[in-house]
Amino acid sequence: MNRAHRIAPAEAGALRGGMARVGLGGLVGLCVWSFVLPLWAMDAVEILKTMDRAMHAVSHESFNRLTFELPTGRQRLVTLYTAKTSGRRALMVVVSPEELRGRAVLKVGDEAWLHMPGELETRKTTLLQSVVGGVFNNADFLLGDFSEEYRPTLDSEDDAHWKLTLHPLHPGTPHARVNLTVDKKSRLPVELTQYDAGGGLLKTIRFLEPRELEGDHRAPMLLETTSGLNQAYRSSLRVGRIEGREFPANVFTREFLPGAGQLMK
Repeated sequence: MNRAHRIAPAEAGALRGGMARVGLGGLVGLCVWSFVLPLWAMDAVEILKTMDRAMHAVSHESFNRLTFELPTGRQRLVTLYTAKTSGRRALMVVVSPEELRGRAVLKVGDEAWLHMPGELETRKTTLLQSVVGGVFNNADFLLGDFSEEYRPTLDSEDDAHWKLTLHPLHPGTPHARVNLTVDKKSRLPVELTQYDAGGGLLKTIRFLEPRELEGDHRAPMLLETTSGLNQAYRSSLRVGRIEGREFPANVFTREFLPGAGQLMK
């Protein structure tokens, strides 16, 4: 008659030790797997949203200095104030030079309005135009979250970068396709190229000089762009200050636009 095998105390101790080692190893493996997984399993939408939140709060304001380089070698400087929040809402006010001071542009979804100093009414404008001229257009100044504007696909990746193609989600976006390179370590944009519907290059923007900001954010402080239509025209945008800020609901309205300069006080 068979008898049940009885485990000796020494054998039982060895078995418990082996199970403990297996359990510990499995736990370590699970932790490593959980840490590594987001680095390679992130899809294109997650990459874009992570980049947005790395750079700024959902609702924020900034001061920026534009430098236009003309083919003649002359430079033109423009200072801008921008306020942005969710729902594809943003506005921009020209601070200087004096001849442009007070010009303001409001974006709500695909629609944009322009206020000119001395005028009582706002006028309709487009995101393709530029309130100050140069290579950057209104869409560049008023872009909030990339993930609210584009449907991304992940084309390729290496140890350092993700390469995405972005297709506009909305008809008012003034370009048909964007190629975007994102740094894996910082989760910040490296380079962006915009193309028209025929595949022609509109412009290239390079994102430089990343810096730590308030609230665990970090963002490029310098954007350099080259026109795809005429490479003799170059512009750069330097961020002087960017901070999170909540705005009253009426700020992003046509009625508020003529007085948008009061946000800078």
